[in-house]
Amino acid sequence: MKIIQFLGGLGNQMFQYALYKVLQQKFPNVKADLHSYKNYSLHNGFELENIFNIKLNKITPFTKNLYNKHNRKWIYRKLRRLLNLRNAYQEEKSLFSFDPSILAEPKSRYYWGYWQNLRYFDAIADDLRIDFEFKNKLTGANQQTLSEIQQTESIAIHVRRGDYLKDPLLGGLCGPAYYQEAINHMQLKVNSPKYFVFSDDIAWCQKHLVLAEAKFISWNKGSESYIDMQLMSACKHNIIANSSFSWWAAWLNPNQSKIVIYPQKWVNDNQAKESMSTPANWIAL
Repeated sequence: MKIIQFLGGLGNQMFQYALYKVLQQKFPNVKADLHSYKNYSLHNGFELENIFNIKLNKITPFTKNLYNKHNRKWIYRKLRRLLNLRNAYQEEKSLFSFDPSILAEPKSRYYWGYWQNLRYFDAIADDLRIDFEFKNKLTGANQQTLSEIQQTESIAIHVRRGDYLKDPLLGGLCGPAYYQEAINHMQLKVNSPKYFVFSDDIAWCQKHLVLAEAKFISWNKGSESYIDMQLMSACKHNIIANSSFSWWAAWLNPNQSKIVIYPQKWVNDNQAKESMSTPANWIAL
């Protein structure tokens, strides 16, 4: 059995699903552990099955306890020895890294991590694009915004502040200088651009971003916040934050000639061995 623990917000869940999906095509028994969302108060909990036409094969509480190396009850320790599961628990070695053994190892494993590397799922990219089709049709202001996006040289800008402001790993990396440099680059490459700004702090964006023509989207909240990803993915070009949420919006963008700009420094960690994995034609600033 292969088990993927799902954790974090929507963007993280999509990376974990990508690994889940590719393992499903290689091994007969692949399941998802969603137990971390039982008392999870951040973001919007587990969202994949509500947003996309996805149904995961989930583990039981018994299986969770069996594979959880921190559960030291005698019965589970005994079963781990009998079933040769004592070394089944495997954490991701480092952020953004790729471990080819994960796609080849036939033994039972319980995987904990984020798996944010294209090489895990490049081979099934077309399948993922089908799975990640948004199942709910847009209405009201979002439908009107989509029409504007489709009729203009639309550029999505994602600014994430909120929970990032106090995050020592992710906060403070995408400030006015990064966005202005990205905007200047787009101005040189795109004729008559119109910017669509998505953020949890629109007031900050209006104060710090110098934009000739822009629409600020601020109304998608709570369980509807995923619609920002849906709209960003429909834009012709993308300026993303150091956020898996806007990373996936840019990746899902079907425009064959899209320009995607991302921050070269993704985390506040000088010891990080690798940088965020991106398609070769994305531009780092």
